[in-house]
Amino acid sequence: MGVIGDAFIKLLQMTIIPYIVVSLITSMGSLSYKQAKSLGIEIGKFMLLLWGLGLAAMYSVTWMFPEWESASFFSNALLEADQDLNLIDLYIPSNPFQSLSQSYIPAIVVFCIATGVALIGVKEKKALMEQAHTLSEAFIKVTKYVVKLMPLGIFAMTAATAGTMDLAQFERLQVYFAAHIVMTILLAYWLLPAVVVVITPFRYRDIAGIARDAMITAFAAGNIFLVLPILIERTKELYRKYNLADENTERMPDIIVPVVFSFPNLGKLLTIVFVLFAAWFAGSDVDLATYVGVAINGLISLFSSVFLTVPMLLDELELPADLMQLFVVSSLFSSRFTSLLAAMHVFIIAVGGTALLTGNAKLSMRRLATYALLTPVVFGITLLGTGMLLSKVVDTEYVMDDVIKNMQAAEEQPPEVTKRLSAQANQAQAPRTLLNIIESGVLRVGYNPNQVPFSYFNARGDLVGFDIELVHDLAADLDVDLEFIPYRVGSGGGAMLNRGDIDIAVSGLQITAKRLAKLRFTRSILDLHYSLVVKDHRAEDFQTEDKIHEAGPLKVAAVGDYSIIPLLEGKFPNVEIVQIGSDQEFFTARKGEFDGLLISLEAGKTWTMLYPEYATVFRRTEIKSFPASWALARNNLDLLVYLNSWLELRQAMGTIDRLYDYWIQGESAAPAKARWSVIKDVLHWVDK
Repeated sequence: MGVIGDAFIKLLQMTIIPYIVVSLITSMGSLSYKQAKSLGIEIGKFMLLLWGLGLAAMYSVTWMFPEWESASFFSNALLEADQDLNLIDLYIPSNPFQSLSQSYIPAIVVFCIATGVALIGVKEKKALMEQAHTLSEAFIKVTKYVVKLMPLGIFAMTAATAGTMDLAQFERLQVYFAAHIVMTILLAYWLLPAVVVVITPFRYRDIAGIARDAMITAFAAGNIFLVLPILIERTKELYRKYNLADENTERMPDIIVPVVFSFPNLGKLLTIVFVLFAAWFAGSDVDLATYVGVAINGLISLFSSVFLTVPMLLDELELPADLMQLFVVSSLFSSRFTSLLAAMHVFIIAVGGTALLTGNAKLSMRRLATYALLTPVVFGITLLGTGMLLSKVVDTEYVMDDVIKNMQAAEEQPPEVTKRLSAQANQAQAPRTLLNIIESGVLRVGYNPNQVPFSYFNARGDLVGFDIELVHDLAADLDVDLEFIPYRVGSGGGAMLNRGDIDIAVSGLQITAKRLAKLRFTRSILDLHYSLVVKDHRAEDFQTEDKIHEAGPLKVAAVGDYSIIPLLEGKFPNVEIVQIGSDQEFFTARKGEFDGLLISLEAGKTWTMLYPEYATVFRRTEIKSFPASWALARNNLDLLVYLNSWLELRQAMGTIDRLYDYWIQGESAAPAKARWSVIKDVLHWVDK
């Protein structure tokens, strides 16, 4: 179903760019220079005002999103450097064909407007305009053919979304529907009429009510194109009602409406509301500075289609691409409200633009003061009230900590391997060789009991984790039992290994120069990355070197002797590194005792799922990695050779990658619960 849905989206996108190229060029080329100048100055300023007010209002929709804690597993995407966006290529079509092939919508729009304006002064353009109009009609027909497939496409996308989204996600989708409806009503029946009322002699009641039939039709049909003639007529009717009609007021709406129709309207700009919702849905915050960039890029990109704009904005905010299907499915409901707002937007520009071009516009300071005072009150009460209602309706309970606590082995454990947990070491006299281990029938493994996600006790009291599961595979291949013995945190089990108390030490051990002088390490099993864990509200204080220097004395906790510590102490004299017994001590320490925790990014992300009030901080452009492996006694070369070969074999078999995906990246970490279905629970065609 997902494949069919994706194919339908691509078919919808097929004619968008060609149609925009033809329609923009012909719309601009059919004007006179005088009309183009007047429209460009007066209507342009008016449209910019509406866009600015609309985008500012849309950011306030975040006030109604319920508060909820969110955290996620480590992802390799965190390590990818930001892709620098070439603004020159994005906005200037030095090669229009390249801009077309790369779908640089802003550059395409610039090219089309420039070409259309140039056509105004071309005398022999009639034949070209007719052919372009014919081509435009052909694109519209192609789109109509594709639209006939809409029942199948929408069914496929809805089925794919419903089949992969759990009930909690569906509940949170209500937040978007509420945000979309509320913002539509506020913009269409408060903000937009208020702008015209302030600069014209018209009353609010007439502005909001005279085009009621057009609004109802646009809402019912979900199509603004159908009501353009009605909007033109209602604009003229409004001027007649106030005895302001003349030749100019009768002519201007016929010019303004078709031209304005080619530009983004606030209905299209409601796409921004979905992007803000998507960020909330994914547990991300969009600050004001980021929003400004998203809003500008979204506005320019919406000269084309929302089906091109939404993926671009999701990518810009590093949000999951599959949220696009959620947008398409939700548009079944939201598109009617989008059409209503779009119709009101065009009507308001027609009324206000005609007033500006015919000399009927006059700023009323009394009305301006009234609406300036009332607008924040209306928006605040509506959005905050809706937010309080959603907080009671939508389930925002945090569950990711339970996911970590209840993780079991990724793969079925070998039945012949038994685990024995020993609090005391066996006090052996010397490290055991591979042959000694096999003959004894027991492999003694040293571990750190609080090293999530490498080795820790889950809610059932089972010892689990990446290293623990990998050790089980090792014991199965050696045909021996397992005995787990905790070692002193920070030591890496060095003394116990060299005495022979344990055979190997695990738990995401870092290879350091000091440890290399005392122990042997296997080949690198994982490459981990340094990060800091800090309180959420202090994350900004650690984002740059300057901010760290300006923060004053800082106390950073660390477990073990990380290789990066001397570098940090040299670069930041105000930072004191304090050794602690376990990562757990940092999270249970008294308030203010530590400012941060030095830890691997992979482990840090897991800890912040257990403690969502904390966040990981790392320098994406300067991420330093370190190898993690298993440790052995310094003279145990026999076992070292075997383990290196065994790990290489397991890497080739994909075992390490599978365990990495499960324990580090959290793939399938939350067991999928069987959902009710007609085929399974009613017809009984399948068992599960």
